[in-house]
Amino acid sequence: MCLQNNMQATDQEEIAAFAQWNIDIGDGIIGDENDGYATIEIPQELLITKYNDPIHSIINSTFPDLSHHHNDPEYFQTRAILASTNETVQQVNDYMLTTIPGEQMEYLSSDSVDKSETIESCHFRSLTTEFLNSLTTSGLPNHCLKLKIGTPIMLLRNLDQTQGLCNGRHRNTRLLLAPMATKLS
Repeated sequence: MCLQNNMQATDQEEIAAFAQWNIDIGDGIIGDENDGYATIEIPQELLITKYNDPIHSIINSTFPDLSHHHNDPEYFQTRAILASTNETVQQVNDYMLTTIPGEQMEYLSSDSVDKSETIESCHFRSLTTEFLNSLTTSGLPNHCLKLKIGTPIMLLRNLDQTQGLCNGRHRNTRLLLAPMATKLS
């Protein structure tokens, strides 16, 4: 379904074949058994074989001329980079942010730890801000959020489904960061 939403695609047969290939991989039809895992041969036309920097090459292949299209929401609706780890996602996001013009802003989840005497356990009192900021847990956002005005952001949690602010299998909300008239509190 996501492939069919790609408005730039002109060859429906090619899209249908690619979609079927993905389904066949998921169903275990494609691939040779290898110690409990499947070995899958990726078609040559899907590979990026010449590169010095893999992240740079993947971004340039997926988002050509990003610096010229960063304000075009339709440009981002037909493209995505999937990664297997949060660390790789962070590397890709950080690199992409450097290619978009504008001033980078950083928003921190917290910059201090409450060490009041109401916390009885010495284990909680020994937690440092640096330690808490270093934690990266699946399902939780990173401590430091880096953004630029005009950068696209994807909504990961359902905030208000009646207003269309939802994340789902068939409908993801993508937003653009706009200049703020008021200060966040």
